[in-house]
Amino acid sequence: MLREGIFLSVKDLMRLTGSNNYNSCANQHRAIRDSLSTRKKRRLTIHEYCIYEQINFDYVRRYLREGING
Repeated sequence: MLREGIFLSVKDLMRLTGSNNYNSCANQHRAIRDSLSTRKKRRLTIHEYCIYEQINFDYVRRYLREGING
């Protein structure tokens, strides 16, 4: 299953948070990656993001793929 291999981009994070500020979301993306890993890691999976934010993985994945609103 691709559960661990679906990556969350900064633009995806902007969509999820409703932010129009790329730099702010890039900083948030970096902070989450840094807190989840001790080594340099340039990618963040949707699954890791959902664990960090304590939100439902399936909802976020569907929202990003299909644009589900609620």
